Amino acid sequence: MSAAPLQVLTRPFAIEPVTNIMLPDGIFDNALYNLRITCHFTNISSNPLTNASLYLESVGDPGIVPVAKTFFFASIPAGASVLVMWDANFKNATPGKRLVSFVALADGFESRRSIQQIFVSQTRYNSATNSYTCTVEEGALTVSKISAITPGADWGSRDGKDCHCPSDGPWVPTGMTLSWTPNPPYKGVHGDLPFSDPWWKILALIVAIIAGIVAIIAKATGGSGSASVTVGGTFDESDPSVHCCSASASGSAGLSHNTVAGVAGTIAGAALAVAMSDVADPFWRGQEATPPGPGELTTGEKVVAKWSLPEAPNAGKAYPADVKWTYTRTTTAKAYDYSVSETQTNIHVSDNVAVETPPSVHAFNPLWVRAKFYKSGSDLFKGTELYAFALFRAPQGLYFVVPLTDDGLGFDPAANDGTYAGSLDLEHAYRLLLKYNEDVHGIWRVYVFAQDVNLTKPGTPPQIAAQHIGGFFVASAITLTFDPSLPCPLKAQGFITVV
Repeated sequence: MSAAPLQVLTRPFAIEPVTNIMLPDGIFDNALYNLRITCHFTNISSNPLTNASLYLESVGDPGIVPVAKTFFFASIPAGASVLVMWDANFKNATPGKRLVSFVALADGFESRRSIQQIFVSQTRYNSATNSYTCTVEEGALTVSKISAITPGADWGSRDGKDCHCPSDGPWVPTGMTLSWTPNPPYKGVHGDLPFSDPWWKILALIVAIIAGIVAIIAKATGGSGSASVTVGGTFDESDPSVHCCSASASGSAGLSHNTVAGVAGTIAGAALAVAMSDVADPFWRGQEATPPGPGELTTGEKVVAKWSLPEAPNAGKAYPADVKWTYTRTTTAKAYDYSVSETQTNIHVSDNVAVETPPSVHAFNPLWVRAKFYKSGSDLFKGTELYAFALFRAPQGLYFVVPLTDDGLGFDPAANDGTYAGSLDLEHAYRLLLKYNEDVHGIWRVYVFAQDVNLTKPGTPPQIAAQHIGGFFVASAITLTFDPSLPCPLKAQGFITVV
């Protein structure tokens, strides 16, 4: 009997369960204790599979503790990829690459094991220096002197210091100092890339996103310790006359605020990655421009970057960033400098989102949504290229999060056709609605979101793999604005009347 033709073909990625967002490039950071190990299982055969069972067998780090769960699928179409995720505790995870073993079973086949790597980093905040340090096996990146466009209102204070809390509104980074300490010091022009894959800027983006969502998590969990990073950091306003909108959204259970604020913060934070380029970031380019002398060891590197945004950074839009940065290489002999002034443009773009919902549904039939995400022209994102989800807003304001998948199951018409679909079990939702004294009848609003997924195949040369980055929002129902009098607009893309 042959092994089940079900495999995990690409690197699993991290989902933060309170905000439902994918972390930058799918990297797991143990500053956030609770994360979801998320992956796609693909039916690599030309025939549908029946009675498939999928489970996570083990993780190659005893400090990572997943919650056991088996997923069952009555049928998986030929070529389809199904999305599955496991809750796991990363509190004691060790930074580095870790192997994860997944197992698949199906009628008529023996079990098949898929082994993939996940990337784990460790971010910590130093209140004495007001800096963050993100540590990986190849070294440590310290982020300090952060400047930002802050939310349009004063969000209070902490410990006598002004604090613009990211949980109440996104802060848009416009500059920072990045200091890299390689482990160990190295000879030659280039040091090892983090995880031998992403650019150093991704570690900085991890810091920015974590700084933005930790307060959200702490508020949602009542300060129960689900995050280990202090969130009382301050930063310099880059331009006191410019402010970002606040990510407000009404919802009786606060579920909307967590996801909306998380999405807004992630979109805003991505501006730093745009400013530092996907083709080659300032560290790589600075290394190429400052070759050390014979026998010298590079002991430290620094990038001081500042950028301005002519327009608000929004998901899927090719917005520009005017950036100036200086790279400094410190060796055992001397220091080398290299400076650049340029304009970068967001390349994680989409042209349009087409959303379909039924005009009306009888209680208690499922609510459903289908969405097509256009890359450019008529080209569509398909299959595993996106991690997508929808928010269903009940008539009185309660929100429900539903994954959107292109797997040919449920309300999705066919696998890999570019239509992502999801549905809400209204009978199950009704139980929660009753808890908050809300009614199922009336107009439901639907909002859709999508982040791109890093599908780089294992074994790709590091400098090539580093150019492929996932976790950017390419579609969002939230639009950021630099008008401080307005909240971040949250626009419904579909309406369903439950009768």
